[in-house]
Amino acid sequence: MRRHEVHLVYTRMRTEERMLVDALRGRGCSVETHADTDLVLPLNREPWKDGGPVLMRSMSFTRARYLSSILEVKGARVFNTARSIATCGDKALTTLALAEHDVPMPWSFLGFEQDACVAEMEQRGYPCVTKPVQGSWGRMVARVDNKHAAEGMMSMRFEMGSAQDHVALVQQYIDKPGYDLRVYVIGGAVGGMRRRSEHWVTNTARGAVPERYDVPESHAKLAERAAKAVGGEMVAVDLLETRDGAILVNEINHCVEFARSIEFTGIPLPELMAGYLVEAMR
Repeated sequence: MRRHEVHLVYTRMRTEERMLVDALRGRGCSVETHADTDLVLPLNREPWKDGGPVLMRSMSFTRARYLSSILEVKGARVFNTARSIATCGDKALTTLALAEHDVPMPWSFLGFEQDACVAEMEQRGYPCVTKPVQGSWGRMVARVDNKHAAEGMMSMRFEMGSAQDHVALVQQYIDKPGYDLRVYVIGGAVGGMRRRSEHWVTNTARGAVPERYDVPESHAKLAERAAKAVGGEMVAVDLLETRDGAILVNEINHCVEFARSIEFTGIPLPELMAGYLVEAMR
């Protein structure tokens, strides 16, 4: 590859970003890093920098969505694409993309008014889960066990925040066997981890213990189908396993984080991501 060809956009230079920079440089790439707070981009087709590929690592969904869209108009190839970021960063749009491609997932619905949402939860039955359409790390995710809890949660959802926050995403509660599964898809499935916790929310950010698991072919194919549905090239697909062994897709993450898990899984994600980017640009 030519030198000075890869650009990495970041919010904070975390462990993940430093490892990715090292992995890219180890493959002979020069990497220019750009803090998303410093980027002011004109809304035109004028090429940006040298036109090289962009690895989008902004922690802000809003910044990542807009920056990737602008850079693609300017001719850059962005990993992941603006479409993929916009879809994965919105849980409702992710669910719609999965539904469009017949990917198995928990039932879910979207509502815009408190009484209507409570009535739908009453009809479908408890427990169920409510979560924001945008957000990560298990924040503001709540289990709803009865009508009183439903009324309280929906009241908070529709009375707090701005008008754009007044959207309720409600999902089937899956009684997991003490863990969920994450499959890393870098072009194709490359490995995975099991996140084990006594709490029903199994995010590592919420204290779940990561451990490696050998991804069966059926899980790998399901994760690849899910990634294809959202147009993701380098994503993490979260799977839920029911007590009877069925596997459902829960969410898809467009900015793969691995600092908390890489020492447990042993999967060389930075090298795999760097290798995929280099091969994709040839």
